[in-house]
Amino acid sequence: MKNVLSIFINDLFSIAKHFFALVIALAICVIPALYAWFNIYSNWDPYGGTGNIAIALVTRDIGYTLDSGEFINEGNDIVAEMAKSTSIRWVVTNYSEAMDGVHSGKYYGALVLGENLSRNMHNMTEALYDKEPAITFYQNAKTNAVANKITETAASTAEHNIQLRYLSILIEKVFAKINEVLDELDTESSIQKLIGVMNRLETALDDYCEVIEKLQAKNIDLGGRLHNAGDNISNVSLAGSVGNIQAAKESIEYTKTQALESVWNLQLRLAQMQESLVSSDLSEGSINELIRQNNEMIADLELMKASLPQESVAPTTGSLRSSIERLITQLNKINSYYEELKQSGLPAEDREILRNALLNAIGAARDFVHNNLEKSVERLFDNLTEDLVLLQNVLISLDQTISGIPPVMYAADGTLYSLNGTLKEVGKLLKNLKETVTELNERLHDVQNNDTLDSLIEMLHGDPEEFAAFLSSPVEVETETIYPVNSYGAAMTPFYSTLAIWVGCVVLCAVIKVEADGRRLRRPTEGQLYWGRFMTYAFFSQIQAFVIVWGDLHILGVECLHPLLFYFSGAVTSFTFVCLIYSLVLTIGDIGKAIVVVIMIVQIAGSSGSYPIEILPEIFSRLYLFFPYPYAINAMREAICGLYAFDYWLYLGELLVFAGIGLFVGLVLRRPLHGINEFIEEEMHESGVL
Repeated sequence: MKNVLSIFINDLFSIAKHFFALVIALAICVIPALYAWFNIYSNWDPYGGTGNIAIALVTRDIGYTLDSGEFINEGNDIVAEMAKSTSIRWVVTNYSEAMDGVHSGKYYGALVLGENLSRNMHNMTEALYDKEPAITFYQNAKTNAVANKITETAASTAEHNIQLRYLSILIEKVFAKINEVLDELDTESSIQKLIGVMNRLETALDDYCEVIEKLQAKNIDLGGRLHNAGDNISNVSLAGSVGNIQAAKESIEYTKTQALESVWNLQLRLAQMQESLVSSDLSEGSINELIRQNNEMIADLELMKASLPQESVAPTTGSLRSSIERLITQLNKINSYYEELKQSGLPAEDREILRNALLNAIGAARDFVHNNLEKSVERLFDNLTEDLVLLQNVLISLDQTISGIPPVMYAADGTLYSLNGTLKEVGKLLKNLKETVTELNERLHDVQNNDTLDSLIEMLHGDPEEFAAFLSSPVEVETETIYPVNSYGAAMTPFYSTLAIWVGCVVLCAVIKVEADGRRLRRPTEGQLYWGRFMTYAFFSQIQAFVIVWGDLHILGVECLHPLLFYFSGAVTSFTFVCLIYSLVLTIGDIGKAIVVVIMIVQIAGSSGSYPIEILPEIFSRLYLFFPYPYAINAMREAICGLYAFDYWLYLGELLVFAGIGLFVGLVLRRPLHGINEFIEEEMHESGVL
């Protein structure tokens, strides 16, 4: 121990008594901190100056005259609103100047509103057949990669806001039409009129019953005629028609099962596509496969749509056709997202955004299949079945009635008494019909007195502008940040501080000799020489770490929840890096220095300090756990942003494993590798260059 302390104290005295050595020693204590501070400060608010990025804004909208005679120009209103933005510098200009500016690099991009923008917003029929784009975005891709992403984001935001405006106008017009219909519709009067008709029918049936009773008293000469009629009616049978209807019901039920299986298969394929999006690496091949599957679903839906009758008075047929067309539109939109993903050079963050957009779009398609398409199919076939059942019951009842008439007529042959019995049966039938009408009349009274219909009408009869404002953006998202960081620069502090500590240790090895001079010591061992010079390295490295952390907190003003833990993580990081770097350089010389530089290069790119490790190439996700940077960075993040359980101490413990590796290399492997190291250094010296 005495020899170790002697080496350390002699090192400090030797530096202190030589002016230039002292100046260099003080410089190497501060220079790594400058590296960290400049990088952190330059990243403090990288997107705060996006208001200086110029994008041309052009409207070619010719306007539109509403049915009321009012002339509007939505393009001018949109341009005036966007020009007020401070996040991007929208430069309002004409088309030719905008195109020239994009090509020359004066503008990073140009957003052009189409000629028919106003017309398409207020006339949905025209919009459906308009092939011209409502918005066109031109971008100069060679200017700057980050600027391109900013301009793309700005254009996407503008497109989203215009779509919301379009949707708001559409919903407002729909509810305005609903209000017009509801204003013209007197629901109470309509139900009252229907009740009046049913009352008159009920009265008429009473009169018919009275007539039948009178016929029973007067018509004694009808026997022969009734006998002939009975012969004719006995030849009539509806059993074949009833059988055909039963077969039709079975065919419809089978067709319904097949159709629902197709819908369920569609749901399964959408779910599989969603699962593939989550688990796939989104290579071009996998995207092409997803597009193929999507096109198959579109083709199946086109076949289903083509199988529907072109003209049908049944509302359920039109509803199913509309559901199929809307789903085809959604699947085509999903294909457009896939095509965007296939673009070469698309950044990982944009691919992730597109992946999320695809997941949302497929999720919406699945919901639409379940909530709309499946129900439309069921409703169509159920209505068909109900109609057939109703027709079958009518035919069965009529067949029974027809089969029951001849015996009555035959029995009436020859006697007025038998005829009177038949008339009584007819009277009973009329009374049964009267009871049915009476029951229906009572149900109409219930509907008239029910508040549900009035509530529905009252809900739809609202302010169109309020409905448009709500339905165009029905969901409000509130974001709550866990472990908030005050700036992007503060978030990058752990990475650049860790990197600066490593650079500081590398500088120490370049300035301070790794071999300790043991000539003045009494029989020093290799271990004593190692620890003596190690203490010198550790001393200056701890100063470097302290200066770096102190400057982060007090010069840059990085907000830190646990400053003492931040200092402590810097000290542990410094100790670990010194153990590793000093041991490698001492043990294998210049090769060790090269290894230290390689480790630094690899960790700058693949330590997850700036980009998530999940979006980096796979090689980094496999290697980064075997390097010390991630554990040092994570420990500093815990100290700055907030602690979770025992993660801070676990990260430091994992970091110290690399200190153990460094000590093993310097104390154990040094002797076996000593001869190899000397040979390599001698060869390099003889080269006269290295």
